Amino acid sequence: MRFQNTLFARTSLTIAGALLIFILFTGFVVLNYVLLPVGRQSAGDLAALMVLSAKTWVELPPSARQGYQRELLKDHDLILRATPPETGLRPLVLHTPYMLFLEEALSSRLGSPVHVHRQNGRSDLRWVLLPVGDTTLYVGVHHDHIGAEPPRAAIIILLGASLFILLTTLLVVRRITRPLEALSRGVQRLGSGGHHRPLPEKGPMELANLARKFNQLSNEIHQLLDNRTTLLGGISHDLRTPLSRLRLAVELLRGKEDAKLLGNMRHDMEEMDTLITRTLELAKMMRGDEIALENVDLAALLNTLKVRYAQQGRMLDVERDAVCVLFVNRLILHRILSNLLDNAFHYTAGQGVALRLRHLRGRVEICVLDRGAGIPPDQAEKVFQPFYRLDQSRNRGTGGSGLGLAIVRQLAELQGWKVSLRNRADGGLAACVEIFDAQP
Repeated sequence: MRFQNTLFARTSLTIAGALLIFILFTGFVVLNYVLLPVGRQSAGDLAALMVLSAKTWVELPPSARQGYQRELLKDHDLILRATPPETGLRPLVLHTPYMLFLEEALSSRLGSPVHVHRQNGRSDLRWVLLPVGDTTLYVGVHHDHIGAEPPRAAIIILLGASLFILLTTLLVVRRITRPLEALSRGVQRLGSGGHHRPLPEKGPMELANLARKFNQLSNEIHQLLDNRTTLLGGISHDLRTPLSRLRLAVELLRGKEDAKLLGNMRHDMEEMDTLITRTLELAKMMRGDEIALENVDLAALLNTLKVRYAQQGRMLDVERDAVCVLFVNRLILHRILSNLLDNAFHYTAGQGVALRLRHLRGRVEICVLDRGAGIPPDQAEKVFQPFYRLDQSRNRGTGGSGLGLAIVRQLAELQGWKVSLRNRADGGLAACVEIFDAQP
C-alpha cells in the first residue's frame, strides 16, 4: 500500500505541476495579450465618450442641456451635471486596472491629470471631473456599466484551469498507476510464495508489455517450484525403497551378526528416513496457498501443545495474556511452534521449557523459552539455513538434522511473520514468532 500511495502521489504531483505551469503561462499570455488590451481599448472608448459628451453639453444652449443629459443617461448610462453630487466626492484609493486605464485615457485626451472619484454613500458610482473651457463638468458612470474586469476574468480562468488540472490529473494518474498497483500486489504475492493470478495485460503499451513479461516470469517460477517439489518427492520415494530393503535385511541378520553393528545400521536408516521426511516436508510447505486461513484461539492452541508434551513426559509451562483469536493458518503455526519446542527440549538438558504469549502493539508474539546454553550471536541467522548445524560433527544425537529451523523460517515468511532468536539475560534462548493478524 505504501508503494501504491507514494507512486500515486508523486505521479499526481508531477502531472499537476506540469499542467499548472502550462496553465499559468497560458493565463499570463491571455491576460497580457487579450484581456488587458481589451480593457485598455474599452477604457479609451469610454473616455472618448465622456470628453465628447462634455464638449457637446458646453456647446448646447441652456434650454437643450437637460434633454441632452436625459438622453445620455438613457442611451449611454452616463450622468452629466455641472454641479457636484450633494453627498460629496472623495478620491478613489484602490484602483482596478480598468480605472487606471480610464484615468490614463482621460488625462491623455485633456492634456492634464484626471482622477476618478467615488461618491459618498454610493459605492456603485464613479465620477470624473472634466475641465472643458471655463467650466468643470461632473461625469458619472455606474461601476456595473464598465463590464470589462480583467482581474476577475483572470481569477475565473485560473480557478477553472485548476479544477480542470485536478480532474485530469486524477483520471490520467489513476489510469497509469492502476496497472502498476496490480503489478506491485503481484510481486508481493510472488515474493511471499503465494498463488499468483495473471495480471491484466492492458493499459499503455509499456505497462501492458510489462504485465505480459511478469506473467511469463511468474509462470516460469511456479513451474520451477512445482518441478522442485516433484523432484524431491521422487528422490524421497526412490530412497525409501532401498531403505525398506535394508530394514528387511537387518531383521533377517538378527542373531547372526554383531548386535551392536545391527543397531548402528538400524539407527543410520532411521536417521536417513527422518532426513528424507524433513526435506520433503520443507518442499511441500513452500506451497503456502494449499492450506486455508481460519480463526485460531492462540491460548487453546498453546494448551494443546502443553498437553501433548506432558504425555511425552516433558514439562511445558504456558504464560499468556487474555484470550487472543487471530485469523491465521493453524497447521503452519502448529508446525512452527512444534519445531521450536522440539529444538528447545533437545538443547535444554532436561530443564523446563516455557511458552509465552504476549500482545504487542499491532501484533502478537509467541516465544519459546529454554534454559540451554544459548547461541553465539554470529550464528543467530546461520542456523536458519537448511542443513546448517551448530554441531559440525554431523552427529544427530547432538546436532539434529539441520532442517527444523529452516522449516520454521520458510513457513513464517510464507505467512508474513517474523522469527528471531535471542539469548536471554538470565541464561537460555528465546525463539520468538511475531504474528500479524490476516483479517478475512
